[in-house]
Amino acid sequence: MNNTENKLPFMVSALLAVGAWLACLAALFLIGLQNLLWTGAAFVVAAAVLVYAAGRKSGLAGVFMEQVSLAFSLCGKGLLIWSMVFLWNLTPGQTCLLVWAVTAAGYFVFTQKMDRAVMVFASMLALQYWLFEYQTEIWPYMETLSILLFVLAYVLFFVPGEKLRPLAWGILPSCAAAFVFGLFGAAPFGLALNTLLLGACLCGVYAWLTREKFNMAVAALILLLCYLTNSGTVMGVALLALAFGQNRLSLKIAGFAVFAVSLIWLYYHMQTTLLVKAYYLWAAGLVLLGMYVWQKRGHYAC
Repeated sequence: MNNTENKLPFMVSALLAVGAWLACLAALFLIGLQNLLWTGAAFVVAAAVLVYAAGRKSGLAGVFMEQVSLAFSLCGKGLLIWSMVFLWNLTPGQTCLLVWAVTAAGYFVFTQKMDRAVMVFASMLALQYWLFEYQTEIWPYMETLSILLFVLAYVLFFVPGEKLRPLAWGILPSCAAAFVFGLFGAAPFGLALNTLLLGACLCGVYAWLTREKFNMAVAALILLLCYLTNSGTVMGVALLALAFGQNRLSLKIAGFAVFAVSLIWLYYHMQTTLLVKAYYLWAAGLVLLGMYVWQKRGHYAC
């Protein structure tokens, strides 16, 4: 793939991306929406041709072709899946298998990170919707699935290189869907148990990565934070720790967003007085400050 995109100013790349998506929408309206199946197939074929052509071009032309191929690829695969689901009246299970098949088939053809991440995210949503259809048998465990998906994405962020990064970015936002599904039928004390499960998993990841440098005090701080807050807040803190450890801006943005939203959610849904809410926020702040001081002293090498 052409690396010119990484060297262009952000505004130039943004304008090229907007122009590419406008070209995709214009082609969609010109062709018409009479037959979504064949339109989607044509868009996917066009995207594959543009991927090949973009590799033979340099400069702005190559970057624009890459953006156009991304737009045509995502739009075409979306049209294909949508039309097949309604044309053949597919069940949630069959829809899940279809999305996974389309994702797997295009993963090695369309190599852009955004394309891969979006399709992995769609695959995770299809899987969760399939499980959600089982209703009472699966609902109590959807929050647990959210925890396990987050731990899987978190581990993938530690893998050197960029090959598995789209998988991590595709899995990470799907944790929110599993958590929301779980709210419809969460078992008693399920949230507290899953929060502790998250803390235990993060401690296990920390122990596996640091090996002989594992510090029991850090594990105790993580578990204490799980007890004082909720699973979303712990996810945000974990992302921030990883982001600052690897100095990745994208993870910093994701970590701050998850932490802030989860903290607001926790504060708003507390069935207690403002004084008790203030106590929990104060205690959580002390834990976070303690983790920060520990890291600055060099004991938290994650």
